[in-house]
Amino acid sequence: MTLSSSSRGAADAVRAAVALALVYTIAVLTAPGQWLDDEVFGLVQKVGVGPVGEWLPFLARTVLPGVLVVALLVVAGLAVLRRQWAAVGAAAALVLVSVPVSRLLREWLPRPEHGYSYVENTLPSTHVTLVVAAAVAIVVVWPTRRPGWLAPLLWAVVGLACAGNVVGYAHRPSDVVASVLLVAMVAAAATAACARVRVRGGRDPLP
Repeated sequence: MTLSSSSRGAADAVRAAVALALVYTIAVLTAPGQWLDDEVFGLVQKVGVGPVGEWLPFLARTVLPGVLVVALLVVAGLAVLRRQWAAVGAAAALVLVSVPVSRLLREWLPRPEHGYSYVENTLPSTHVTLVVAAAVAIVVVWPTRRPGWLAPLLWAVVGLACAGNVVGYAHRPSDVVASVLLVAMVAAAATAACARVRVRGGRDPLP
């Protein structure tokens, strides 16, 4: 990592933050945005017919968060044995910042009533935020050379988490998109911070 890595990370964090703000502004604050979100919400429910509608939400909201957290703890434990402290700290910070911020945003952000679906604000999804943050943290803290199957597997898990939180009416489509963007913002900010630590300390803090 170099100072340019810090600049790129900061720029990526800003882009993710802007995208998150746009999703909220359009999908939550405006009537056309709420209408579109509601239309997509209804279309997605057609996927959840029969057994899929039963197991997919359970998988996304009950199984995957726990599995990802356990997997992260195991991988982080291996990284601790290798004394990869910076990677462990970055992975922990990613989860410990993303999830509380997701919860606070959902509680604090207002949702005007435009007549579409339920009135409570549900953006972003804390369940999806946890899964995405844990998945990214696993990549960050992986103690050895990352295998080729790791990224596709984690992308598939994130996809299932997003789909399962929409199927079954737990969250709107915009909620899960916002969760992914929130984690992207935090991860990019962490990248920028780590790059600055490397410049000041004279070594790369991440593997």
